[in-house]
This record gives sequence, C-alpha cells and structure tokens, in this order.
Amino acid sequence: MAVATMKALRTGGRVSRKHAPYAHLLRTQRAELLDHLWDHRQEMVLERVPEDGVGLASMTLLEDLAVGAFQREQQLLSEVDAALGRLREGVFGICERCGEEIPERRLKALPWARLCLACAERRAALSLNN
Repeated sequence: MAVATMKALRTGGRVSRKHAPYAHLLRTQRAELLDHLWDHRQEMVLERVPEDGVGLASMTLLEDLAVGAFQREQQLLSEVDAALGRLREGVFGICERCGEEIPERRLKALPWARLCLACAERRAALSLNN
C-alpha cells in the first residue's frame, strides 16, 4: 500500500485542514447541482403541445438536450458525493489506482478527481483502444 494511502487511513474520518477548502467547494457544488437537477426535472415535466411538425422537431431536440444535461449533472452529482465520502473516509486526494497523492493543482481544477493525471491518462488511452 502506498505511503499516501497509509497516512490517509490514519485520519479517522476527519477532514484534514489541508482538504477543508475542498469540502466546502464540494458541498457548494453539490447544492448547485441539486438546484440544477430540480430545474431540469421541472422543465421535463412541463407539457408542451407543438403547433406543427417544425414545432415538434424543435420540442424533441430541446427535450433530448434537457435529458442529456440532466444525465450529465446526475453523473457529476454522483462524483461529488463520492468525493465527499472520500473526505469523510480520510482518503480524499489519493489516487484510486496507484495510491499516490493527487497533486493539488489537479484537485483545484477537478476536486472530485479519483485518479492522478497519469492514471487518468492511462485509463483514457485504454478506453480509446477498446
């Protein structure tokens, strides 16, 4: 087990001082996502009656876009919730693949990151090859 993982497991569920700003950021992001998801749900349940074929095509396109946005935000909410769980568990900022610390620069850009950049790039390359 990597040294960074061993250190993280000893925190006992407390959010470290180093990671406290990420906890705040993730909770804020979570609240915003929940608001957006609520708005998307409201939009999707509104009944609209198109006046003609062009209206129907436009409505269908808008519905598809709304569903896509809803799904992306749901996925992001899952990632944010998982990151908050890692904070509680004391393993936030530890790469799930190699066990090394995720650089702060990456966490600032993507606070819900599960993988360090090198492992994320390897994973992306593997998925492109499949």
